[in-house]
Amino acid sequence: MSIITIDGPAGAGKSTVSKELARRLGFTYLDTGAMYRAAAWFARSRGIDCRDSKAVSSICPDLDIHFEDQRIHVNGKDVSHLIRTQEMDALSSAISRIPELREQLTRIQREMGRKGNLVAEGRDMGTVVFPDADFKFFLMASAEERAMRRKIQLDSSGEKVLYENILLQIKARDRADANRSVAPLRPAPDAEIIDSTGLDVDDVIGIMLAKIKGK
Repeated sequence: MSIITIDGPAGAGKSTVSKELARRLGFTYLDTGAMYRAAAWFARSRGIDCRDSKAVSSICPDLDIHFEDQRIHVNGKDVSHLIRTQEMDALSSAISRIPELREQLTRIQREMGRKGNLVAEGRDMGTVVFPDADFKFFLMASAEERAMRRKIQLDSSGEKVLYENILLQIKARDRADANRSVAPLRPAPDAEIIDSTGLDVDDVIGIMLAKIKGK
């Protein structure tokens, strides 16, 4: 009953790699980034500023987030497509700094982890949520490559955003994630660090599977 964590900065390819790794292993895939975007969407739908700690804390008891067939639901509503926007990216970064929200989502994530055979992807999976995970990876890539990947993704969904603006947002997100007071973004001491710059999905998964099978 193994738990595998894959942490890293925005746009490093965590979601694609984690989803495919989970598929190959027959594990459950936990997209924690989507959970924070869903929480941001919920706050926005209530007219709440995602930077307002008190206001966000007040809605936590009403927030129900769960996955069904790899789709994410908030209080019974499928928000899978609604959260994949540039706006939700920015708002999820703001709302993730609120301790009360992080505590609630961490409880949900650990509950899923109790079932085992899980690939958990996020920012603090190996350091905070699952510190005793069987395998820990930290996936990174240059800011420039991550910005280009994000632009391709947004273009394919019909959302046109300048590459330069995406690059600035990614660099700002990196600084915010690394310097926040609660669960700052950093590799776990025992994590395997993988730089995916110039690598494709199969290359990265090959590195991970070699590590897993070797142990």
